[in-house]
Order: sequence, then C-alpha cells, then structure tokens
Amino acid sequence: MRFGVGAALALALLAGGCGSTSKCPKPIVYDEATLKKIEKAREAVPRESILLQLLEDYESGREDLRFCR
Repeated sequence: MRFGVGAALALALLAGGCGSTSKCPKPIVYDEATLKKIEKAREAVPRESILLQLLEDYESGREDLRFCR
C-alpha cells in the first residue's frame, strides 16, 4: 500500500488531460526503478508531515480511477 502512495503523489504532479473516449484521467505507469525511488523518497518524509496525508488521499483517488468510465 505504501508503495502506491509514492506513485500516487507522482501521478498527482504529472497527470494530464482526459482521454478521447473517456472523461477519466489516465494514470501514469511507472517502471520498477522509478517506483523504488518514489518509495525511498516517501520514507524520508517525517512521520508528522502533512505530505503523508496528502499521499494517502491521492492514493485513494487513484484507486477510485479503477471505477471511472
């Protein structure tokens, strides 16, 4: 789950417009090396940082994309 949190933040920063057949944004797919870098950066964030809540919230939003059509 924490792995997805880092990816979610990156998606939030890089997400673009909508697809031509869907009004849902397309999540960006990251390779393993990038996901490991994201996770390492997330682990460096202090536990009391508001950024951790932002990451969790965005991860939930990314999961919701699975139901968007």
